[in-house]
Amino acid sequence: MADTLTVSLPGPLADEVRAAAEARRLTPEEYVRQQLAWDIALGADNAEDQPGVEEDQAAFDDFQRTGMGVPWEEVRDWMKSWGTANELPRPQPRKLR
Repeated sequence: MADTLTVSLPGPLADEVRAAAEARRLTPEEYVRQQLAWDIALGADNAEDQPGVEEDQAAFDDFQRTGMGVPWEEVRDWMKSWGTANELPRPQPRKLR
């Protein structure tokens, strides 16, 4: 079993990946690893199973009621660590207000 996988992208998609990675101050490889890890974590193989507006509204309502959440900076740092040698543990919700 190989430790790496090489994927070829058509020119326009490769350009979009490079631009998205640069905007996030990542290499294209880091960006693709993070995006794939995110899709796999969400179970993106079935797009119809993805959380929708109703789930988002329910999560917001829950936050409004409980004040429990995770600051964006912690989520961002955690996501940036995906696929790296120093992957951070998933941040845990806590009382924010």
